[in-house]
Amino acid sequence: MGLHHVGLRVADLDRATGFYRQLGAEVLAPPLALGGRGAALAMAASPEIRVRIVLLAFPDGTGVELFEFGGPTRPDWLEQPHADARLPHLGIQVDDVDAALDRAERAGGARLWPKPSHWGPVRVVYLHDPDRNVVELLDGPLSAVAAVAGGNGGD
Repeated sequence: MGLHHVGLRVADLDRATGFYRQLGAEVLAPPLALGGRGAALAMAASPEIRVRIVLLAFPDGTGVELFEFGGPTRPDWLEQPHADARLPHLGIQVDDVDAALDRAERAGGARLWPKPSHWGPVRVVYLHDPDRNVVELLDGPLSAVAAVAGGNGGD
């Protein structure tokens, strides 16, 4: 078994969907709108909460689930500000870090590093998605990252 999906909150579901599609994700089904009791149970919030959800999948079968909140009330936990830290983050393996970074920036992302770097043989860069969720782009598998973890693999 393995990673199924990561859930992220976003301000604009359509914009965020476009961003992750630029990184290789495909929409699995049209966005789902929840309100009333169903949204309250799912989001641990009042029944006035409204949420739109979309699930996207990457070619390897892992996914990202995006949540856009609306309605007259919002969950208290939603008001927590995004930190400028690099954790938590969503790591996405891409074929070409520079090309993926270019597409991500054109789709509203903002790099957190001046340029991609190396962790051993893997090129890597961190960026914000349009909602300031942290995304890491890598061009190698997790096993290659782990292989250099015992030494000083970064530059």
